[in-house]
Amino acid sequence: MLQALVNEQEKLVKNSIAQFIGVIGKHEFPENCWPEVLQFIHTLTSGENNFDKELGMYTLSIMTEIAQSSYIVHAESFAILFTNIINQLTDLKLNVGYYTIITMKNLVPAIAGNQQMINVYHSLLPKILQIINTVAMDDEKKAVDMFELIEELIEYAVSVVAPHLKLIIEMCLQLASNNATPKIVQIKVVGIVGWLIRSKGKVVQKNKLVEPIIDVLISLMAQQPEDEGNEEYFLGDPDQFTSITAATQTLDLIALHIPAEKVIPYILTKVEPAIQGGDIYFQKAAYLALAVLAEGCSECIRHKYLQDFLKCVCTAIHNPNAVVRNAAFFALGQFAEHLQPEISQYSSELLPVLFECLRQIFVQMAAERKDPPSLDRLFYALETFCENLDEGLVPYLPTLMTRIFEALDPEGFSLQLKRVALSTLGSIASAVKEGLLPYFDRVIEFLKIYINSDPNSEMHQIQCYAIESLAVVAQFIGPDNFRPLTGDCLQLGLKILNETSDPDINKSVYALFSALAINMKEELSPALPKIVNDMIESIQSSEGIVTHYDDEDKDEIDVYAELSEEDDDIEEDIDGSSTGSADSAQCRYSVENSYNEEKEQACLSLKDICVNTGVAFLPYIEKCFEEIFKLINYPQDDIRKASVEALLQFCISLHKFSTPDNKQSLYRALQMFVPKCAELIRIDEERSVVMVCLDAYATLLDEIKGEVFVIDGHREAIMNCVIDVLNLKTMCQDTDLAGQTENNDDDVEAEQDELLLESAGDVIPKFSAAVRPDDLMSYFPNILQLLSARTKKQHSLSQRSFAFGTLAECMKSLGIYVEKFVPTLLNLWFTGARDSADEVRNNAIFGLGEMILHGKDKIFSHYPEILQALSTSVSKEAHSGTLDNICGALAKMIIVNPNAIPLDQVFPAFVQKLPLRDDFQENEAVIKCIFSLYQQGNPVLKEHLLDVIKVLAHVYCENQTPNDDVKNLLNDFLKTINRDFPQEFANSVSSFESSSQNSLQALLSS
Repeated sequence: MLQALVNEQEKLVKNSIAQFIGVIGKHEFPENCWPEVLQFIHTLTSGENNFDKELGMYTLSIMTEIAQSSYIVHAESFAILFTNIINQLTDLKLNVGYYTIITMKNLVPAIAGNQQMINVYHSLLPKILQIINTVAMDDEKKAVDMFELIEELIEYAVSVVAPHLKLIIEMCLQLASNNATPKIVQIKVVGIVGWLIRSKGKVVQKNKLVEPIIDVLISLMAQQPEDEGNEEYFLGDPDQFTSITAATQTLDLIALHIPAEKVIPYILTKVEPAIQGGDIYFQKAAYLALAVLAEGCSECIRHKYLQDFLKCVCTAIHNPNAVVRNAAFFALGQFAEHLQPEISQYSSELLPVLFECLRQIFVQMAAERKDPPSLDRLFYALETFCENLDEGLVPYLPTLMTRIFEALDPEGFSLQLKRVALSTLGSIASAVKEGLLPYFDRVIEFLKIYINSDPNSEMHQIQCYAIESLAVVAQFIGPDNFRPLTGDCLQLGLKILNETSDPDINKSVYALFSALAINMKEELSPALPKIVNDMIESIQSSEGIVTHYDDEDKDEIDVYAELSEEDDDIEEDIDGSSTGSADSAQCRYSVENSYNEEKEQACLSLKDICVNTGVAFLPYIEKCFEEIFKLINYPQDDIRKASVEALLQFCISLHKFSTPDNKQSLYRALQMFVPKCAELIRIDEERSVVMVCLDAYATLLDEIKGEVFVIDGHREAIMNCVIDVLNLKTMCQDTDLAGQTENNDDDVEAEQDELLLESAGDVIPKFSAAVRPDDLMSYFPNILQLLSARTKKQHSLSQRSFAFGTLAECMKSLGIYVEKFVPTLLNLWFTGARDSADEVRNNAIFGLGEMILHGKDKIFSHYPEILQALSTSVSKEAHSGTLDNICGALAKMIIVNPNAIPLDQVFPAFVQKLPLRDDFQENEAVIKCIFSLYQQGNPVLKEHLLDVIKVLAHVYCENQTPNDDVKNLLNDFLKTINRDFPQEFANSVSSFESSSQNSLQALLSS
């Protein structure tokens, strides 16, 4: 067989022989049962004949595609082989170099833990980059194949790449910025830069590479698109990437993974001259750059740049050129989506501008009888703005709904206009809710037209959009208002499911069932067998899996990057195609987007139906849990998130409707769910998935509490995950920061990294409340250390605030066990009280008050220094929320130990700062403090009774009590004071407005 491989001249046959050798080798190599084949390759590659070397490395490249792990036992031989061939290579364009790099790429998933191989890859990487760079201009396919070695190393052995990161990025930028570079190579190198930013963002910063990368990306974004009217800015499918979309998405990664302070100022130095210049494509690139900053740098933009950004974009949406106008509309939509709530303050300025643009487009469409190029982008901006404005949209409804109804006219020529109008209608309904009632009947009339359209008509193409809009209207218009339509809508949905297998239609009908569950509750139960069964079939379905050969175009996302080991007999081409490659495989699998979206909606709808139908859904939970659990490692991240959310709700429902059987089912579910979330938190590369899992832990602990810990190991699993995230040790985090505490500008996290840390922090108070205080003692020292580190001045305002707030929320659970930590905590609270940021001072003082309240006698000895600190703070403080928390902290001191306070000096100053201005949660402490002094008959209270009555009456009349218990206490207290001191009471409230006096009189008479 080995001789046949040498003698065969036909490539396809030679390929098959090499593959057959590989199949045998998979079984024989681990036991070293076929040493001849490696000796054969060694003989071929150790001679001087280039053809023999090429044949040997070609054979090995084919063999190693099939069973990488089987070959790692020969690591020492491979290390020598790779070193000799790469280092001895003088003509860098020879195929032997290409096949050697492909072989090295194939083995990357197996080299982790093998230091010898790691060292070899590290030492050879500079020469490998030379080879790739030399080939890139002449053979784009080989260059792209070889670049996959870098991608594989980033994913599986990033330690090889890190020391060479500067060299790699500089080479990629050189290729990307060269107009002569083949487009496919440009796209690949820009993608690699994005991978490195995502996985090694701190190293990118330390090497001063952020600015050069931005320069090249903006230059690429300024290229002229093939379709100026309908240019794509983002694409999910790598096979459809352009240089522009690759650059835009890599800039988005910069915004997501690099601190905003390192990104925005430099980008503005590029944006401003581009906007002022006359090149429309650089203007487009400038607005795209602003757009992609919106998500990753949202906090910084909201606080520092929002007004300037909006002014800039609003000018551009009137640009006569569609290329610029579309980019500006896209930017405005991104702002509306990611810069809430601040952007809503500009609604009175922005919405009239959008309405005028809408009017102009309608006039243009009527005159030209064709869809204008800005239609989709304008409606995207309008839709996202409406969706996030909530009730603030109501005053604009007359104008807006007039335009929507005009767009939905069945006699209109534009199907595209109807589609975007239906989507916008859903956003309007979700924002204004019952505010849509004046238009409700007419909305339903239009929706019926499109839902019941002739299946053979063009209009039927937008049926799914009409059903989705109906679902949103049903969800938000209010159960009483939609109830007359529920029966017909249910039958319509069931009928459509029976008539179609279209995943887009199924998805929209599932959303409708979710909305009907909100309205019908248990009344939906007769239809549940059919509904649940269809949704489970969608979850189980393998429909939409497409096999791709060679370079065929496709409209799907790659999800199965590797075939199973059982698929080893698939033929491959000698040029190096691989079933293990997502980009260059001769044969690979993917799932069409529509089927992915159907699965996701099925998960979410089962969750919603479970919430709203209550007991009626219990018979279906076990099967739904079992099937959705199989999706929790699905390659598509939105499906992983939807799976976690659904499984979480099933656990909560099993707890809520507790019976002996349900309790056992709950424990079985938790036994699967808690460890699986821990797995995802540690190994998932998507931060959003990790955040959903952390949020699931927080919700589980809040809803189910200590029962989560019935299963051994769950307590440790949850807290260890939180600690790992705070230590930056999970797969989705940049581990270059782990363990660093020095004040280094490069060690500041990106905003999205901070959100992940805050999600982990949200678990801590829930965890603390679910365990016994003595058990919490074993975890709190580590928690305190990690959170204390984040109160340091080098961390951002949001991180300092989060750390103080999280510690504050732990005080109630810690109780008197706080004694051991009082010195450390007091120092923290006092330091935070002097912070320059209002929010940080607010949370630090709140934490101090909580420690006083729940630490009780363990804090008594510290009262003098606490009083001194509060006195110092109140004399300087201007922030209303912090002043309220100072009052709250003082009130808590009085509640716990009034005798330790010089009330004759403190109480007058205390009352002078009342009533509270902003943080009415602290009214609980204030009212209980005054009530306790009243019960004790403390003389200081009587001296200031008139002022106290005014404060209490103000709280009552303004409805500023934080909960019903406090409200009831206040009501009874006011009645008691009025009974005991009627004249003083009357005198105190005599200056109140008549409406307030009437309200008080009604209370006293009740």
